[in-house]
Amino acid sequence: MRYLTLLITIAVLISSASSRLAGASARQNPSQSPSEILASAAQHGKETLQALREFSYYAELTIETVSQSETITGKYYRFSQISYGKDGTRQEKVIENTSTLPTGVYIGTNAANNLTRVYQFIITPETLNQYELSYVGRERIDELNTYVFDVKPRVKLPDPDKSDERYLKGRVWIDDQDLCVVKVAGEALPEQNAHRTPRFETYFQNHDKYWFPAYTSADDDVRVGRRSTRVVVKVRFTSYKKAGAKG
Repeated sequence: MRYLTLLITIAVLISSASSRLAGASARQNPSQSPSEILASAAQHGKETLQALREFSYYAELTIETVSQSETITGKYYRFSQISYGKDGTRQEKVIENTSTLPTGVYIGTNAANNLTRVYQFIITPETLNQYELSYVGRERIDELNTYVFDVKPRVKLPDPDKSDERYLKGRVWIDDQDLCVVKVAGEALPEQNAHRTPRFETYFQNHDKYWFPAYTSADDDVRVGRRSTRVVVKVRFTSYKKAGAKG
C-alpha cells in the first residue's frame, strides 16, 4: 500500500512538473510566428498613427546636464501643443522654449523634433522596410505580457552632420493581447562625431483603444566634444484630446 501511495505521489509530482514546464514553454514560444506578430503590430501601428491625427496633446521635454557632484549645470525646456492638420501634417505650437545648457551642448528645434519622433517609435508597414527586427522572447511589463524584439536600422544611415534624421537601435515590447507597441528602449542613430544621444525608455498608455506614447526617460553619459557629460532627459505626452471632444 505504501509502495502504491509512493508511486501515486511520484506520478502527481511528475505531472505537476510537466505542466509547469509546458506553461513555461508556452510563455516563451509565441502562438504566432514572429513575422505574424510583426505584421499585426505594423497594421495596428498604422491604425494608431491614423487615429493620433485626430488628437491633440502636449509634449513636455526637459534635458538637464548634471555634474559629478549631482549638481544641475544646465537645462533645456520645451513645452508644446501638438496637433494635426486636415492633410495629416503635424503641427506644433511651442508654448515655452528655454535653454541654459552649457556651451557645446546645443539642442536645436529640428534635433529635438527628431529625438522626440525616435522616442515615440511605433511599428508600421513602412518601418518594417526600414528596420531589422529579431525576436528575443517574452517578458512581463507591469501587468502586460509582451513579445520582445531587438531593432536596428537596415537602411543606410545619413551623414549625422548633414541630416537631423535619426533611427532607433534598441528593443521594442509588443503586448500579446492588442499586438501594439507598449515600450521602446534604445538610442538614436547615427551619432555625430562630437555628440551622442542618451539611451532612453518610452512607455505607452492606452487611450480610446489605442496605445499612445506617455512617458520617456533617459539618464546617460554623452560625449560633448572631448568631454563626457551626464544628461537626464524626461518627456511627457499628456492631455490627449480628440478633435471636437468637449472638456
